[in-house]
Amino acid sequence: MRGALTHLASAHPLAAQLPVVLFEDELRKPPPLTPPLPLARPLTRAFDQVLAPVLSTLDCLDSYLDPALTPSDMLPWLASWVAIGFGEQMTEAQRRALVAEAVSLHRMRGTQEALSKLVRTLTGVEGQVTESGGVGWSTRPGGYLPGTAEASVTVHLPDETDVDQTWLEAVLQLGVPAHVTVTVTMLNRPAVTDVVT
Repeated sequence: MRGALTHLASAHPLAAQLPVVLFEDELRKPPPLTPPLPLARPLTRAFDQVLAPVLSTLDCLDSYLDPALTPSDMLPWLASWVAIGFGEQMTEAQRRALVAEAVSLHRMRGTQEALSKLVRTLTGVEGQVTESGGVGWSTRPGGYLPGTAEASVTVHLPDETDVDQTWLEAVLQLGVPAHVTVTVTMLNRPAVTDVVT
């Protein structure tokens, strides 16, 4: 839970909204030998201290709901709204991107396009997704499962991609139909050599 900031000033102080009659009570001169007893302003200052964090949160609510702007400690809360979990090795940028793409990923779940988008979001590179037909669908109920008997999805990533292969396979397995297996392979890119003429 987020803690409140101490001595946070209220953007909407209650003293400014007091009726004039309470201002007059404070401005009226007391009788001689009687100390002034201001009441309204100190009372509203106490309420301002209690309400300032609430008003500040409400004023910034749209920022809390935007994955690009929300504070990092609020990302897991925002991710729970869109049914997304994070891996320990994910960077903050990857977490923000995953939350931002969550709704469209859920909508396309199980398709080759969704897997390509998920790979791009998690790794930052364009991975090549090939599949054996197992993520297709049929309009005829009770039909055969699409694709080959050994349905699989293969994701080819460049060697320099900094991602745990086992973790990526586990994440992608959640995004494919139950009878489909996922294999992540690292693609060897030929080294670029400078040609001297």
